[in-house]
Amino acid sequence: MRQDVLYLQSDSSSPKTPVLAMRIIEDGEISDGPDPDDWPYNTVLEAVRDGWRIVKFPDVDQVVDEKRTYGLGYEFILERYG
Repeated sequence: MRQDVLYLQSDSSSPKTPVLAMRIIEDGEISDGPDPDDWPYNTVLEAVRDGWRIVKFPDVDQVVDEKRTYGLGYEFILERYG
């Protein structure tokens, strides 16, 4: 079995918020995925419904002060095995 990893970034910590950016590691290859109009998921919740498991929720401590952002913001990390 091989692990796939999906990074989804949004502008909120809610899984129902629209995805702003994505990166995927699938079959051992790293990709930014298709063009944004063709992304397979518009929200994190859609990815979960398709079998992805959330392994890391956004670290909201890093986005509290907009003047000092230290991370990527609201990034969800998901995984699946296939």
